Amino acid sequence: MRTLLLENILNAMNIQPNEKQKGIRIKTVTYDRYEIRSHTLYFRWNNREVPVESIKDYKNVFIVTDTPFSYMDRLNPEQIIMVKDLNDSFFKFTSYYRHLFNIPVVAITGTCGKSTTKEMLKHILEETNNVQATISSKNASYYNLPYLMGIDEHTDVAVFETAVSSKGDMMESCRYFYPNIGIMTMIDVDHTDKFRSFDDYLAEKAKIMQGMNNKGTLILNTDDPYLKLIDTSSFKGGIITFGKNRDAIFRIKKCQYNSSGMRFRIKYKESEFKGFIPGLGEHNVYNATAALAAAAILGVDLHYALKRLSSFHHMGSHFQIIEGRKQITLVDDTWKSNPASLRKGLETLCSIALPSQRKIAVLGRMAALGQYADEEYEKAGHLLGDLGIDVLITKGFIAKDFAKPAIEAGINPNNVYHFSDADEMKRFFDSFLIPNDIVYFKTGGNDSDFDDVIEYLRSNG
Repeated sequence: MRTLLLENILNAMNIQPNEKQKGIRIKTVTYDRYEIRSHTLYFRWNNREVPVESIKDYKNVFIVTDTPFSYMDRLNPEQIIMVKDLNDSFFKFTSYYRHLFNIPVVAITGTCGKSTTKEMLKHILEETNNVQATISSKNASYYNLPYLMGIDEHTDVAVFETAVSSKGDMMESCRYFYPNIGIMTMIDVDHTDKFRSFDDYLAEKAKIMQGMNNKGTLILNTDDPYLKLIDTSSFKGGIITFGKNRDAIFRIKKCQYNSSGMRFRIKYKESEFKGFIPGLGEHNVYNATAALAAAAILGVDLHYALKRLSSFHHMGSHFQIIEGRKQITLVDDTWKSNPASLRKGLETLCSIALPSQRKIAVLGRMAALGQYADEEYEKAGHLLGDLGIDVLITKGFIAKDFAKPAIEAGINPNNVYHFSDADEMKRFFDSFLIPNDIVYFKTGGNDSDFDDVIEYLRSNG
């Protein structure tokens, strides 16, 4: 972070600094008490215990709080910044810090594709720019302040995921980052355990426009049926569309699988561009096109951006192809499981599988579906049959719900199996797998048993 003067921070929070608070440099701003060190401003959330004795070992530590705390009198009075409304004071600070920097900030939201689109855009930009970005898929609200503090005078552009798991998440993220470019990848059922309805979830995602103060540039997937329902009439900035729709500004004209990735063509401003992205699946072409659209807005030459994308490396467990023993192919897609990501994964599996390969799906539970769980498991089970999956293996009692609709849709009941732990699965696979099988793994439960089984089946060569 940029080193700040405490008096300037206090002024931004509408607090008059006293003489002992002037001329003090602040090098760390945090709400994590374990990060307190010298020259720190600490925001005390949720009435947490303050480590007073360890603070006394540091120089220039200041605590922002709206309630007294134990042993507060052991600190110097100027170290205690008492406020009426901690939330209000905190977000006055985030606004102050963010607006110290006149840089483009990209916010990416959607049910799926956030992390991949973010990583693609970061990869395009980072050869010639200093990029501050979300790390991997760590997009929970806890990380927002550290990501904001990662912006400094050397930062050229910032790219952040703005995840939504409950009401208020989108606006909260925007009160940290104040994005001026927004990307919406696609929307489907997810995190509906925390929303009264899917419509509420969709509305929360759409608040990215409000978080951008209805200005800047919004990049939308024009092929997504739910994004078409979003009312953009209040948005006064520019809207850039991408997709296969003939009216899309970044129009995807062709997608073609090869052994290591996707070849595609896009049309933009009457010109056609050829591209290649490592990693399989048509959804990755959509993610790439969203990243290209953002790059173009940021002034990047598209030929250069496409060249950069050709050397992109996907994050692990995102439809990761692994050579297995006994001449089998493993697909590790265990990064997440919700209806959209499972559907895209299964469709991609069927697109790459050879007619001679048995397509084996090993599924754990889908996460955070709330009232939509029964409906979505039924849809997914029918999809398994409709796509011609040869063998279904479920793990964990919730994942059993895939089986009945899958059998109804045509999967042979003799090819449906259920297991409770990794050891059972290993013993089964030892006798069941034959050369040329392709085995697809998907779970939303952060289930280490899946990692264990995948590692067990890897080729030792």
